Amino acid sequence: MNSKKVNIKIYSDSDDISAINSGLRQIELESVPIAFTNPNSFSAEEDTILVLQIDSLSSGLLAEVAQSKKEIPNKIIIVVRNNNALLVSTILKMGLHDIFVFPYEMMKFTFHIKEIISNGLYKTSVLSQKDDGILRHNLSNLVGSSPKFSRTIELAKKVSQQSSSNVLLLGETGTGKGLFARAIHNYGKNRKEPFVDIVCTAIPENLLESELFGYEAGAFTSAKTKKLGLFEIADNGALFLDEIGDMSLNLQAKLLRAIEKKVIKRVGGIVDIPIYARIISATNKNIEQMIEEGTFRRDLYHRLNVVTIELPPLRERNEDIVSLADHFIEEFNFTFNKSVKKISRELKYFFLGYPWPGNVRELKNVIERAVLLTENGELTLNDFSNLINSVPAVLHPGSFDGEVPDNVIRMDLNYGTTDLKKLSKYYAIKVLEKVGGNKSQASKLLGISRPKLDTLVSKKK
Repeated sequence: MNSKKVNIKIYSDSDDISAINSGLRQIELESVPIAFTNPNSFSAEEDTILVLQIDSLSSGLLAEVAQSKKEIPNKIIIVVRNNNALLVSTILKMGLHDIFVFPYEMMKFTFHIKEIISNGLYKTSVLSQKDDGILRHNLSNLVGSSPKFSRTIELAKKVSQQSSSNVLLLGETGTGKGLFARAIHNYGKNRKEPFVDIVCTAIPENLLESELFGYEAGAFTSAKTKKLGLFEIADNGALFLDEIGDMSLNLQAKLLRAIEKKVIKRVGGIVDIPIYARIISATNKNIEQMIEEGTFRRDLYHRLNVVTIELPPLRERNEDIVSLADHFIEEFNFTFNKSVKKISRELKYFFLGYPWPGNVRELKNVIERAVLLTENGELTLNDFSNLINSVPAVLHPGSFDGEVPDNVIRMDLNYGTTDLKKLSKYYAIKVLEKVGGNKSQASKLLGISRPKLDTLVSKKK
């Protein structure tokens, strides 16, 4: 951790900055002193985080920052009060993406500032604000070197650099489709244009249309001002539609028209507005089956999947599990001010044998919990007791198709001649083979002593 003082400057349209001060006081980082001030005039000094509280579209502060934004390499954090949707969408259009709505996102604001400080991302001498995010969320920086994942990365790189074609991401829940979508955008030629994402299931159906296409003043009772839709905000960048498989047929038809005609109409509007954004969509559902069932439009499917990229589940990326675990340990060491260095050998073997139904997201979550709670410099099996207890001892015959996964031991036995003693011996031998003949590791996984294992595997048939 850097012991140099971190300076945060707060600028506001109003005198009331008590909520921002309250959020900043909650930041506690070991050996990193933080100083925050509220200057009268705007200036962007090096290695300084700028927090701007914007109250309206007529803000002189916002106009000043928007005008000089390209010359400001500092981290700029925007605070908006009372969920002013028009103000938020306009600020996004200006290219300022770190926006927090108070009081609802105060905790999120605090953690974001803490992450910036912990990772040294406030340093203007290293990277500009926009380039920093582009370099960190990039296809070249995604963790993984397994054959399946490497092929996926290579395909994504070709799509990103050689075209602005629409991309459909397929994969189980937790495989990292959102992270992958942002990395595709950041690797492409329009990487400095906005990346706008929306989870289709997170917004009620009756509001999703106005979120995507925007609305005109007077379009409905509460529409007092015009609102830009996400298509417009994305501009020449990318619009990421997550969980596209849950979109209604009615909205699918409107989305299809927008993609085909390259224009949209705001709700209540009559003017065609051209759109230029690449559409990246994602789902964990079987779209082809949904088409057969009549719940997803075939023509929309063909418009969205100019290129389809399927993300492999973690159980098919065994070579990446340990490197991902190390990556998350490093990340949460920063977050929680810990100094965990590694995982134990026993835990490594457990990780390689665990099926990871929640994929990378599950691995990240269990590592976060373990790093937060441990008092040691090494993570062991004891730190993952909740995970170990959830593992079924016997898998259903339909748990896997084709090849038997690395985490599964399969034994075809004659029940007429195999008693429990023979079964124990055969299983112990198989486990010993899985851990490369390491008897210490095998005995720990089996829950028996090393001498007991020696006796068990040396028994005559």
